[in-house]
Order: sequence, then C-alpha cells, then structure tokens
Amino acid sequence: MAARSLTPYRLYRRSLKTDRSFPHEPLRPLQSASWTPWVSRIEYFRQSEIDAVKIAVTGATGFLGRYVVKELRSRGHQIVAWRGRSAKKSDERESDAKESGTDGHTDSGTDPGVRWISGRLGEQASTHALVAGADAVVHAALYRDCANFMDDPRDLISYAETNVIGALRLLQSSAEHQVRKFVNVSSGTVHQKVLTDRPLDETHPLWPESMYGAAKASVETWIHAFGFGGKLNACTLRPTAIYGVAEPIESSKWFALVKDVAAAKTVHPTGGSKEVHVADVARAIRILLETDHPVAGETYNCSDRMISRFEVAQVAKRLSGSDSIIEGKPKVAKNAIETRKLQNLGMQFGGTQRLEETVAALLRV
Repeated sequence: MAARSLTPYRLYRRSLKTDRSFPHEPLRPLQSASWTPWVSRIEYFRQSEIDAVKIAVTGATGFLGRYVVKELRSRGHQIVAWRGRSAKKSDERESDAKESGTDGHTDSGTDPGVRWISGRLGEQASTHALVAGADAVVHAALYRDCANFMDDPRDLISYAETNVIGALRLLQSSAEHQVRKFVNVSSGTVHQKVLTDRPLDETHPLWPESMYGAAKASVETWIHAFGFGGKLNACTLRPTAIYGVAEPIESSKWFALVKDVAAAKTVHPTGGSKEVHVADVARAIRILLETDHPVAGETYNCSDRMISRFEVAQVAKRLSGSDSIIEGKPKVAKNAIETRKLQNLGMQFGGTQRLEETVAALLRV
C-alpha cells in the first residue's frame, strides 16, 4: 500500500500518539508558554488536512538538497529554503560525497511550491525566519572554508560555531516553534575509527578523525538530547559516501573516470567506498518524515553497498562497449555497515541498478 501523504494533522497526530519520546496524555500539552490549547490546536490541524505540509530545508541549493526538494515536492509538500549568500563560502549541501565535488547550482525559483528566503546556517534571525510556520525541518547544510569538506578548516572556531552551534540554533528554534519533526543529515565519517569486535550499527562508538566527522558527531549528540529528552521530535539519518548525477554533470563523482573508459584509454582505478545513491538518501529522509514509527532521538545508518572505482570502470566499459584496458583490482570493504534499522521502516536501496543508471547518464554527455 502506498505511503500516505504527510499532512499536518497526521504529522501532529503521529508525534502525539506514537512517539515514545513524547509520553504526554492526549489532552495534556507540552510545557511551552506559547503552546495553544489542545482543542484549538487539533481543530486547526483538522481544518488544514487538505493542505500540503510545509517543510524547511537547509542546504537546498546543493547536491543532496536539490534531490531532497525534488522528492518532497513529488509528494506535494511545500518547501521553504535559504538561498545562500556570497559573503562566506557555504557549501549549503550535506552529503558524505567524497568525490562529487562542490555543486554551486542555485535553483531558479520557478517552482511555486518552493519559497526561497535570504539566510544561512548560524544566523539567529534567518534561522527563526526559516523555521517559523514549518511543520518539519530537514537539516542538510554544511559551512566550510576549505576546498574539500574533509580537509581541516582554516578557521576551526568559525567552522564549529557555524556548523555545531548553528545546528543547535536550528534545533532550539524548531522546538520553540513546535516543529513536528526534525531530520538531521549526518555522515558515516563519525566512524573513522572502527571497532572490529562488534557490528557497525547505530550503537557503535562515534570516533571521528576529521574535524568534519567531529562536527557531525557533536550534532548527533544534540539530536539525542532533544529527541530522548522530549524537547523535539528529532532524529538523524547517517549516510555514507553519496553518489549520483550532480549539476553541472561534469562535477559528478567518477565523471572523469567514466569518460576515460569511454574514450578507450588505459585506466588504473584505485580506491572506493561504501556508497548510497543521492536519490535513495532523499527517499530515506522522506521516509523518516512520514513514518508512524517512533524516531525521536534515534539514528539511522544509510548505506547501500561497497563501490570500488574499479567496478565503476568495468560498468562503464560494458555499457559503452569500449576497448579500454582496466588495470588493478577492486577495493574491498573492511567493515559492513548495518542498515536493518532503516530498512525496517520500508527503505529499499537501489543497488547495482542505481549504479548502472548513473554511469549510463555520465556516458550520455
């Protein structure tokens, strides 16, 4: 049976009745001075049930963010998002896409279902403006001042203030505005040091080695505190490396390798990582927004399969029919990531078909 739309009343009702992090009686309000009485609040949501849910999305102009907006708009939801400013270099995308490059695309704003406002992560006024009136929030933005998001930031204090304190401002503002659900996008880099005596699941210790991983791990702990503490119906999605067709397409992960193979060049591809397609990540975010299952305070691993650059070259050779010589051997994953928790909510990953579709799209250029 197809998933029901995330209408305001259903979103409200789910967080009230099904979330163990909000153990209040049906007619007992949350402790908030600005909270309206239950009767009028319920009546408002019932009257608004035919309307689309309003979802605030940070990082909407970036690689993952554009797919998130597309996924949510396909369900009829209304989007409000920041249009980044040029005063600071802000990636305004969140994905663990180690090779996908910076996507500088900014949507034209022609979709009437997407409202763009001026602002950026870390600013108090624009944070309140983004969250006010939203039924849900998806946090997928990242500020960085370096070429690659895995590099050490030039100004660590500014980096931490923007990404960690900025996320905390977003959480606090969401709680103050009684946002019904908050989905934080984290990263598999919180597990750069992995223990081999236990599964790599959501209970595994968070031991990052990079400043990026440390920032993500820090925000995850705030999600736990807000969610388990009953302050906000917030959860975390933790994708591994993300791949897919970027805009411009030349900035897509593996683009140069695929074109070299198509040109019948000799290639020696090395490396690889645990990957998940960007459209699958967007779908996982939508599932977390729409699920009836209690998610407050929880984390969900999001990873499809190991993809080596050697395999990408092989797929490109087969699909293009080229005579390219591929040297080397595929990289093998050391640790398997457990994703049953997310799959139990109905998530299905695209697998090899997603990979082949992506390579085919790169070959068409």
